[in-house]
Amino acid sequence: MDHEIIEEILSCSSLPSLPAVALRVVELTSNVDVKLPELATTIQNDQGLASKVLRTVNSSFYGLPNRCASINKALVLLGLGPVKSLALSFSLIGSIGDQDDGFDYQTYWRRGLYTAVAAKVIADHLKLPTADEAFLAGLLQDIGVVAMHRALGFRYAEATESAGGDHRQLVKAELGAFEVQHPEIGAMLAQRWKFPDELIMPVRYHERPTAAPQGYHEIVRLIGLGNLAHDAMTDADPTPALRKLYQRADQWFGIKSDAMQALVKKIAEGAKDMSSLLRIDTGAHSDAESIIRKAEEQLMGMAKSGTATAQTLDNLLVDSKQFDPLTGAVGRSGFDIALKNAFELSANTNEPVALVQVALDGLQKAAGQIGTAAGDETINACIVLLRKHFASLGGVICKLGGDLFAVVLYGANGRTAQRAAEEFRLSFDKATLTWPLGGGSVKASIGLASHEPGTPAVHPGLQQFVIASVNSLKTARIAGVQPAGVERAAA
Repeated sequence: MDHEIIEEILSCSSLPSLPAVALRVVELTSNVDVKLPELATTIQNDQGLASKVLRTVNSSFYGLPNRCASINKALVLLGLGPVKSLALSFSLIGSIGDQDDGFDYQTYWRRGLYTAVAAKVIADHLKLPTADEAFLAGLLQDIGVVAMHRALGFRYAEATESAGGDHRQLVKAELGAFEVQHPEIGAMLAQRWKFPDELIMPVRYHERPTAAPQGYHEIVRLIGLGNLAHDAMTDADPTPALRKLYQRADQWFGIKSDAMQALVKKIAEGAKDMSSLLRIDTGAHSDAESIIRKAEEQLMGMAKSGTATAQTLDNLLVDSKQFDPLTGAVGRSGFDIALKNAFELSANTNEPVALVQVALDGLQKAAGQIGTAAGDETINACIVLLRKHFASLGGVICKLGGDLFAVVLYGANGRTAQRAAEEFRLSFDKATLTWPLGGGSVKASIGLASHEPGTPAVHPGLQQFVIASVNSLKTARIAGVQPAGVERAAA
C-alpha cells in the first residue's frame, strides 16, 4: 500500500465532507440511549434537510398509512433507522454534489442508488434489522472513487481508462497504478466521519463480500447482492449478472429464484421512485419485466444446448456436436469437457463447483414391458425437469447414457445444489404419476458431490471428485435416500 498516495488523497481540500448537522446525527445515534426528541430537533434545525426527509418518508416507498408532518412523528412511526439513514443520505448527496469536473456522476449515482434500494428491499424481505444501514452503505460504497478522482485528477483517469467503464475491473486498475483501491479510501473517509463499523465494513468489502470479517457478513452480502441487481438492470446483457444474483441470493440467504425475481421488479420500481425523491440523476430506468424475460430466454437456451456464455462457464463446451440427439442435452463426451473445464475454473478462481448425478431406477425394466417410446418420453421429461430446476443456476444438463444423467454446476455450492436436487425429485415424483411409465415404477435416485472454498484447503483431484459423486449416488440407490447427503470431495 502506497502511504504517500493515501496521504495525498486524504489531504485533498476538495474531498467530500459532511455538514455539521450530519456529523451531529452520527454522534447522537452512536449512543444506544439516544433521545429521539434531541435527534428530531437536530434534523429540524436544518429546514432544507428536514423537508427532504419528510418528503421521502411520506412516499409510497415507505408506505406509511398516514402522512408525517414532523421529524419527531417520523421517528415515532418509522423508528430511528430510516430517519437517520435518510438524513445522512441527503447529507452525503449534498456533500458530493454534481460538479462539472469530468467525472461521470450519473453512472456513479446509478450504481449507488440501485445497490442501496436493492439491499434495503432484500433486507426488508428477509425482515433483517440492517435494512436502513444497508441502504446508506449502498449509497456510500464508492465514495472512494470520488475521492481518488478529485485528489489525483488526470492521473486517476488515465490509470483507470483500461477498465473501460467496467466497475468490476476498476479495482485491478487502481491497485496496478497506485497500490491502493477505492474501497480502502472510502472506508478511511467513513472512519473520518465517525461512521459506525456497520457502514465502514460494507464500504471496505463491497467488492469482495466473502472476505468480510465475522459479524459483518450479512450487511456486506446485502451490498454484494445490490451490486449484482445494479449490473442486471444496467448491463447490455443482463443474463450473467441476473443468474449470479439468483445464485448468490440462494447461497447467502436462501432466497429462491422465483422470490428473487419478484424482488428484482420491486427494486426497479423503488430505484425509479427514490431517484426522483433524492433528486439525483441516474439516467433512464430499465424495465424489469423485459430484463427478466430476456435473461430467462437466454438461460433456457443455454440449458437446452448445454452451452454457456464466457462470463458464466467460460465456454465449458467447445464443440456443439457433443449433444445427445434424443434430448438435445449434452452427451457423455461433452459432459467430460464441461466437468473438466468447470473443475479447473474452480481451482483457479476459488469458486464452488458441484456435480449432481441422477439415476432413473426402474426405467429400463418398465420400458422393456411397455415399450421404448414410453421410455424415451420419460427421459425427455426428466431432461425438461432438470432444466427447470438447474437452468437458473447455470447448470450444464447432461445425459450420460441409459438411465443416467448429470448436472455440472460451476459457482453453486453443495447446499444450493442439494436444494435444487430435492425440488427436482419432488417434481419428478409428482409428474411420473401421469406418465406412461408412472405409478411409482420409475424413481429418481440422486447423488451429489461438491467442493467449496476452504473445504478442504487443498482442491481435490478430478477423479476423487467424480468418485465422491458416484459414491453418493450408490448410497442413494441402496438406502433409498432422496437425495443423499452432499459428498465433500477430499483432496
